[in-house]
Amino acid sequence: MNLFLAQVLYRFFRAAGRPKVLPFNYTISVTARCNYRCATCRIWTEPLPEMSLAEYQKIFISLGRSPYWVTFSGGEPFLRDDFEEIANSFCRTCRPRMVNIPTNGSLPHTARDAVQKLAREHRDVNFIVNVSIDSIVHQQDQIRGSRGAYEKAVETLKELRQLNLPNLTVGIGTVISSQNIDSFAADRKILSTLDADSLVAEIAEERVELKNQNSSITPTPEQYKSAAKVLISEMARSKKKGAAGLVQAFRKQYYHYVSRVLSGAAGLKCYAGTASVQIMPDGKVWACCIKGDEMGSLKDFDYNFRKLWRSPKADAVRKSVKDRACACPLANAAYTNMMLDIGTSLRVLRDLLL
Repeated sequence: MNLFLAQVLYRFFRAAGRPKVLPFNYTISVTARCNYRCATCRIWTEPLPEMSLAEYQKIFISLGRSPYWVTFSGGEPFLRDDFEEIANSFCRTCRPRMVNIPTNGSLPHTARDAVQKLAREHRDVNFIVNVSIDSIVHQQDQIRGSRGAYEKAVETLKELRQLNLPNLTVGIGTVISSQNIDSFAADRKILSTLDADSLVAEIAEERVELKNQNSSITPTPEQYKSAAKVLISEMARSKKKGAAGLVQAFRKQYYHYVSRVLSGAAGLKCYAGTASVQIMPDGKVWACCIKGDEMGSLKDFDYNFRKLWRSPKADAVRKSVKDRACACPLANAAYTNMMLDIGTSLRVLRDLLL
């Protein structure tokens, strides 16, 4: 993806509604089912119908080669018996550059087998699997609502790391919440010994998708700033180069950005519903998972994403996102917004050159 061309195209699309290019960042939630009962998420309380493999294949054909980066989320994606087939169909049809799969780490062998087949089948795709570990031992079990959650997550991490595939990055993903903020710095020291390729973190948020409104899970701005200092100092100690360095530079900007937004500063222009989008398990398309603004249902368009994307309702949602001028620290959308922001891009370039 040419970053300069993307900035031009999506800036015009957001401002004038033309040209109606397809997004480059997709989140595909394949299930709302989850075998954990996390303190930060209640997605399991309202099970959603799930689209079939055949329905997904029709959607993927309509996406063409537009996806650059996709996140397969849930619920827990590996609970679907056909998850490997869904992801394989996507990679074969759309040929993305990056595929991100977050997992709670509850199914070590299932995750290992599926990821191994996908990474070996699609060697030109960079797979990133982040195992969710929010704390250590008993506190992880408590946050995740399942006894043995920490042990299983560590086992999953180990199984994936042992695959040792060149196009696979295995990381630890931490949700910074009111549940783990007090022990965050101490926990990171222990997590850093688990031999993950990367340690990433995002802030806990109240989302329509997760059914966790009014849950008081987001840390205060002061608490998050303290955690961000830990995260940024980690990167300073192990500065990476090449593609990994580029990702790290954007991650540093994300941590700074979250601190500013939580403190009440104006956010970046939001490209949710323009450059990024979320497809729910039942076929409904949302601009983002925070507000849950529905752009339409793929079932009403015979699973043709292009037709839905160009519909009057999709246009209305894009206008709503633009007019609302909201700012949030949702990681998936924020990274897209940063990539399309000239100021952030220049700061990233500066960090790479220094």
